[in-house]
Amino acid sequence: MTPTPDTQHLTPDEIELWAQGLLPAARDVHLAQCAECRQTAERERKLLRELAQLPRFAPEFGFVERVMAKVKIPTPSGGFKS
Repeated sequence: MTPTPDTQHLTPDEIELWAQGLLPAARDVHLAQCAECRQTAERERKLLRELAQLPRFAPEFGFVERVMAKVKIPTPSGGFKS
């Protein structure tokens, strides 16, 4: 028997869409009926909530310039001419 959209398990992309509240209604039917997909989706939603709670940070002003000042770009060796 070929799985139909309402019996086929959700893909990782669909689970991410559900966690964001963007899953199409047709696939939401499967989620309501499938304990396995629902458990996976709830874990995804929990992870997204935890990630949203992490502090946001950015490098200090001048960070890129300090790093790039230490980057050494080798000069070509040999007498290759184009």
